[in-house]
Amino acid sequence: MMGTLLMAVESFLTRWRKAVRPLPRATPSAVLLAQKRRQRRLLHRTLAVTVLATAGWLTYAYVANAPDRARAELARGMEKLSPGAYEEAMAHFNRAIQIWPDYSEAYLNRAVAEHDQRQKEAALADLDKALDLDPDSTRAYNERGQIYLENGDTRRAIQEFSRSLQVTPTIEGHYQRGAAYEKLGDHQKAIADFDAAILKSSDAPYVYRARALARLAGGDREGAAADQQQARSIETGQAPNPDVSLAH
Repeated sequence: MMGTLLMAVESFLTRWRKAVRPLPRATPSAVLLAQKRRQRRLLHRTLAVTVLATAGWLTYAYVANAPDRARAELARGMEKLSPGAYEEAMAHFNRAIQIWPDYSEAYLNRAVAEHDQRQKEAALADLDKALDLDPDSTRAYNERGQIYLENGDTRRAIQEFSRSLQVTPTIEGHYQRGAAYEKLGDHQKAIADFDAAILKSSDAPYVYRARALARLAGGDREGAAADQQQARSIETGQAPNPDVSLAH
């Protein structure tokens, strides 16, 4: 393979030298002039093909590298995703999407930034796009459910949290759905979701506090007190008491 390439390069250079070699001072023959013209045409075509092939390769390399460049922009945006720096974060997310229009994570994180800035309509549009590209994005379902919950559409929020849990059961999915059920006054379903969240992670004090409120609303004062105590013990750095983690 290497030998063939070297022969091709040597042949091209030989033709180049012949094509650019000046004509003799004496009037050249018609045959020599015709030969020169053929050589130069061949040279021009070879150069054109070389330039086009190089441009095509560079374009392919640039496009093929798009996911890596988009991920780098996303990482920079994530570093800026905090109050006071949302505009910088959004600029990076926008560039990531421009580089790779099918990048679900870029739409998702741009939606998070928009949601934090109370741009809910824009956030919902980006979440729809993110889920079109990746129907298994649990974060996108949870984020969309949270917006619906804030908008007062609790039942639709529950549908979103349920979709998230169907894809991958997570502590956040169960916690958020439990909070939505509690908002509807369905204490038993809320407690069931808080139970599931605690089974996944027994060191989240906010879940115990949420379950305490649901138990208290349902008349279980003893269970509510146990949950409040468990939450305090976690927050103060004491080892959680397994005897009350799922107490009723």
